[in-house]
Amino acid sequence: MRIIDTVKLKLVLFLSLSLLFLGCKQIKDDSQAQEYTKISQQYYQQAISAYKSLIAQGKDLDRIYFELGKLYFAHGDYNNAILELKHSQSEAAKKYLAIAYYYASNFSEALDLFSKDGFLDDESSYYYGLTAEKLNLFDTALKAYQKIAAGKFKLLAQGRVDSIEMQSSLANIKEVSPEVSRIIEQAPSEKEYPQAGGIILLSDEKIKVTQDAKEISELHYLVKILNERGKQNYAESQIDYDSTFERIELDYARTIKPDGTVVEVGSRHIRDVSKYLNFPLYSNAHVYIISFPEVTEGAVIEYKVKIIRNQLINKKDIVLGFPVQTADPILLADFNLELPKTLKLQRKILNEKFNDFGADLSPKVSEESNRVVYHWQFKKIPQILPEANMPPEVEINPTIMLSTFGSWQEIFDWWWGLAKDKIRADDAIKSKVRELIKNQKDPEGKIRQIYNFCCQEIRYVAVEYGQAGYEPHFAVDTFKNKYGDCKDKAILLVTMLREAGFSAWPLLISTKEYYNLNDDFPSMLFNHAIAAIALGGKTVFMDSTAQTCSFGDLPQGDQNRKVLIFKPEGYSIEPTPMFAAEHNLVKQSLKISVKPDESIFAQKTNSTFGIYDQAQRYWLLYTPPELIAEALKEKIQDISIGAKLGDYQIKNLDDLNTPVELDYSFNGPEYLIVAGPLRILPALASLDTSLVARDKRKYPIDFGSPETKESDFEIAIPGNFAIKYIPETINEDSPWIRFNIAYSRQGNKLLVSQRVALKQEYVKEADYQDFKAFFENLAKKIKQRAILEKIK
Repeated sequence: MRIIDTVKLKLVLFLSLSLLFLGCKQIKDDSQAQEYTKISQQYYQQAISAYKSLIAQGKDLDRIYFELGKLYFAHGDYNNAILELKHSQSEAAKKYLAIAYYYASNFSEALDLFSKDGFLDDESSYYYGLTAEKLNLFDTALKAYQKIAAGKFKLLAQGRVDSIEMQSSLANIKEVSPEVSRIIEQAPSEKEYPQAGGIILLSDEKIKVTQDAKEISELHYLVKILNERGKQNYAESQIDYDSTFERIELDYARTIKPDGTVVEVGSRHIRDVSKYLNFPLYSNAHVYIISFPEVTEGAVIEYKVKIIRNQLINKKDIVLGFPVQTADPILLADFNLELPKTLKLQRKILNEKFNDFGADLSPKVSEESNRVVYHWQFKKIPQILPEANMPPEVEINPTIMLSTFGSWQEIFDWWWGLAKDKIRADDAIKSKVRELIKNQKDPEGKIRQIYNFCCQEIRYVAVEYGQAGYEPHFAVDTFKNKYGDCKDKAILLVTMLREAGFSAWPLLISTKEYYNLNDDFPSMLFNHAIAAIALGGKTVFMDSTAQTCSFGDLPQGDQNRKVLIFKPEGYSIEPTPMFAAEHNLVKQSLKISVKPDESIFAQKTNSTFGIYDQAQRYWLLYTPPELIAEALKEKIQDISIGAKLGDYQIKNLDDLNTPVELDYSFNGPEYLIVAGPLRILPALASLDTSLVARDKRKYPIDFGSPETKESDFEIAIPGNFAIKYIPETINEDSPWIRFNIAYSRQGNKLLVSQRVALKQEYVKEADYQDFKAFFENLAKKIKQRAILEKIK
């Protein structure tokens, strides 16, 4: 093959550049321009080939690599530019390489080159500063900008310095914004809101859906800081967004000091970072963080930001939830939604019974040309005051739900279109499924093996559904990477179960901390994805994100929820089970042998089922053994002061098919309470009456789920003591709790059996007084103690 020499290469480049001057004559259409573009691209590729041929000759490589890298750089191909420039040792090549790293978003490598400082002209210093800013190294950036002597880069650098170094201006808020100044002057003090950490003086939210299906949100907030809690809650603001479809534009952010002086937020106070740096599949989930400077008690923080979403959920619809209250009072809240007339808005009010402050939850509706505007305004909205064991906010905060979806069928058609092609097994998945089920005879055994694999071997990345897009990844990718978010793990589990011959489906669910599905309100208000399978004529739900949850069980947040199941033939809305109290069981066995000197030797066994098995397995799985031992040492001090832990044993920790069991033993120097010749046994039953300490409640008591605790005590009494008194058996029942404790005697042993069943998930606020009376009366009854007497 003939090698192109440098003379011909220069001719090729000359011909390529000469195309720039062919446009002097009048052009009638773009056909010539397209032809020139085509020719230019051809010459570009020929130039690349020519440089590579010269490299193959092995002559003058340092310069040729530099020239090829520069060619790539000029055409915006920064990754290839980096590959070639790395071969050149010239200072000029290092400069281009560092800048190429910057444009390729490889800021760490760019910083490493820039910081060596061997080639820093004004242009390099400018890009050094930009790189340092990207890595939040603002002091380094300022030093780099300060080195720039003159020219256009001096002007550009000064702009960046001004952005970083926004200092307290001489202007007062009265001059900057008389309207904001007026609001602040009229703001109430902490004395008027003693429970608040801050006061939201203004919440102005405008959301507009354009004719070309974009969503533009303009948000303006003004918050007065009252105390340390307010500083903690508001000194930093975080905005989650999807960088694939959304971008953030900050109009301004500032702290207004108590004397009215304005402190602007500069770029050093702003970070825009990926939420999941270690997981490239979810790198589009970003958080935009504003850290307000000089926040003190009495200061006000203000910011105005625009969020532009270039693509709606399914490219045409929106879903919004507007909770009226927050943890702090709101003086004024405006909410505007502007839609094209072609979008029909569905509205639903949740938790209206808690709107005891008279907020008007209906909008004022107006029409402008081909658009409809919905407007809500709220004044003097009280804060949500927390109560012990209250339900999550989504169950008690009056909320306006908005959706333009017309039916669940629309949602099914859209999301199933995103997901169905992802349910496909490759040879690796097929092989793994065969391996997992080869020794299993019955269907449930096969399902358990596949489910356990997805739970334990595919790492869960806790990305809330929707944060990293609604479309799941292919099952083959999740299987290969061995990690995935909820929808990815659900798709892989369904894929593997179908490969094993089962009918399995993905589903969308709102967990307990989110808005539950309403049959009459089609929307995409889901925060989780799990799976379901047909087994024995029933639907069994599976959450493979819960690594310690056994097949047939569900995490507490997944129970008693309505879910949207996606089947090839269509969708169905079904409830997940709320397991009975007997399902969530703790079984404890404590055997204590009291010695004649009143020291003890004890053995304890804890067996767990349901949500308690999930929790105990998680703790034992992720806690270092030394910390487990320390926790047990602390626990046994409640039984005997100065007790020493013997050994402990964990059973079935890695076997999801069998409940986990924790056994341990200990010795203690004392146990009995001395009362002259009498000895009183410590309480073997108790209730925490702080649960009913309030005289009245606004919100229900939320227990999470029904549960049962069974405790069996066996206390061996030494021969120098006699049992003088045994408490009576107690049996109490109510709509909420069933309680039983029975004392008996067997030779020199005192046997105590206690059963407590929490029968309901909630105590309704209307039932609180009755529950309080029952609970307090029961707590008094069970204070009785067994008594021993020392034999003379």
